[in-house]
Amino acid sequence: MHTPITGIFWEALSAGAAVTELLREGFPDADVYVVGVLTGSAPDLRDFLANLGIPTADAVYFNDCFQDGAVLLIIRIQAPRDERKALKAILRHGGILPPSYEELSTAV
Repeated sequence: MHTPITGIFWEALSAGAAVTELLREGFPDADVYVVGVLTGSAPDLRDFLANLGIPTADAVYFNDCFQDGAVLLIIRIQAPRDERKALKAILRHGGILPPSYEELSTAV
């Protein structure tokens, strides 16, 4: 199994638009997750993200953004060719990739 593709969105509607695109592209509903908090305090996601195989630096970055109200999009990838589709959907809808994706975002 591949490490999930992840992105941060500052607008929940933009994350929703990315999800819609991913589902239209054929990603199974069970492989696309959106994590956000509507009210109250955001939980610490570092352990959760580490368990998904997200690199520590990215988990810290995502957790900091999440604590500030961002929405996290997580996409499980079943085949290597799906990685590019997922990255494009995140970027097309205003998502931000973590620091470790810097070289990938310029290749998309």
